[in-house]
Amino acid sequence: MSAYLIYFCHEFRDKAGHVAYSNAVKATLEGTGATVHSAYTHLEVLEGEDIQGVVLIEFPTFGSAKKWYDSPEYAAVRGHRIRNSYTGVLVAGGVTPLKDRFPHVP
Repeated sequence: MSAYLIYFCHEFRDKAGHVAYSNAVKATLEGTGATVHSAYTHLEVLEGEDIQGVVLIEFPTFGSAKKWYDSPEYAAVRGHRIRNSYTGVLVAGGVTPLKDRFPHVP
């Protein structure tokens, strides 16, 4: 089942680093089966804290996304992205049944 990597940019502090990251990251995705669906397109925050940009990448599986994220190729460039303020989330596709959500909450 597909998995989705979502990056939320909270604060943009390092334009030169962002340019370096953007120029390098595409090569790290080659051969992974990943599809970039959205990268810094128009957005509107409907709830929560303000954000500066969003990236949405689909991977064939959760495991393939983790393999890419942990790869030496991506590790070599991700520092450029990290110098800006991001939250990154990797989420599996699908829907967890309501009865199985938040089992720790009575």
